[in-house]
Amino acid sequence: MTESRIEKKFVFLEGDDSYKYFLISGMFKKIYFERTVNSIYIDNENFRNVWDNINGFSQRSKYRIRWYNDIKNSKVFFEEKKKLNQTTFKNKNEIGPFKKEEELMVFLNSDKFQKNFLSKYKYNLKNILKVSYKRSYFIDPKKKIRVTLDQNIAVNKKYINNKFGISLDKNIIELKYNVVDSNYCNELILNSKLENRNKKYSKYVQSFVEMNESGLI
Repeated sequence: MTESRIEKKFVFLEGDDSYKYFLISGMFKKIYFERTVNSIYIDNENFRNVWDNINGFSQRSKYRIRWYNDIKNSKVFFEEKKKLNQTTFKNKNEIGPFKKEEELMVFLNSDKFQKNFLSKYKYNLKNILKVSYKRSYFIDPKKKIRVTLDQNIAVNKKYINNKFGISLDKNIIELKYNVVDSNYCNELILNSKLENRNKKYSKYVQSFVEMNESGLI
């Protein structure tokens, strides 16, 4: 399944609740239940995806394994996100349910995973780190903008049991919408005084940088 959209991120320090003004003034309604998002990011040995992002390349890719809440027999996906200027394209394929993380890790290190999901890429890819966070979901009254709020971001190198990890002291608001709704969204951002918070922010890149500075990568 492939989808394309505009994504804009707004970064707040923990304890700064001013993002709530945007949600209230825009009359956003909460949808779905809060859930924990788990991602294992995949990169090559030279961390190509990290450096493409840091260097500001307008065309770049990111690969990850994703599941929600406890892994107990839940769906697990392999996702490829491509960024072309301001537009994001995401391709998602289910790789199966797994009873526990140990079982997933065995599969990710198997020849079957390499052959079926990674062999088409030019560079040898490997598991780098895991990021988990609590995500809440919102939508505006016209159902043109979907908003996610990510909190309690935890990062670790050891994928199981959250060992040797750090926390990112950020809350991330992300707006997702179709290109045709750009004017509507930009006006809402301006009226809510969010524009100065808009910045390029990758959880994978930020996690990598902080883990590296802590000597954990």
